[in-house]
Amino acid sequence: MNTNMKKEAEQEDKCKQCEQLSSQVEELTLAVEKIESERQILENQLKKVLADYHNLVSNSEKRNEIRFFQTRKHLAESVIPTLDSLNLALNTSKDLKLDENGQAWANGVNAIFQSLMKAFEEIELKQYVPNKGDKFDPNVHEAVATLEQGNSGEIYDLVSPGYILDNTVIRPARVVVSK
Repeated sequence: MNTNMKKEAEQEDKCKQCEQLSSQVEELTLAVEKIESERQILENQLKKVLADYHNLVSNSEKRNEIRFFQTRKHLAESVIPTLDSLNLALNTSKDLKLDENGQAWANGVNAIFQSLMKAFEEIELKQYVPNKGDKFDPNVHEAVATLEQGNSGEIYDLVSPGYILDNTVIRPARVVVSK
């Protein structure tokens, strides 16, 4: 019976070892599941933080674009009256009989005007000059007077050009409209 008892004792030890191993496997399984759950939580938090960061960058870029447009618009609005004055001076000088000095002055004013217009085109400010006979469009034209001459609803004459910045009307072209 010693051998039987020995075998039984060995089996009991093996069963205890199996139970211990089984218990350890369960503990390790629970630990792995807990770690996996924590990893998933961290991964989701990281994804959320990354999405928030991308949104912040995108919103910052949009705000900068808006601020840049507003700065250019403010610059354009402050300079347009000067451009109008130069344009008026140039148009008036065409009707005058200028001597050589006067013509040199007019040419200099024209060069300044052209230089300013080129500089403003580089910031995408464009002068809009409608043609006589164009259909009146309240989105880009401002009627400052009406006449009984010409075709109804068409531009009869230009008073001052309009200005457009990035496809946004900064100032409509001021026109006389036929009615």
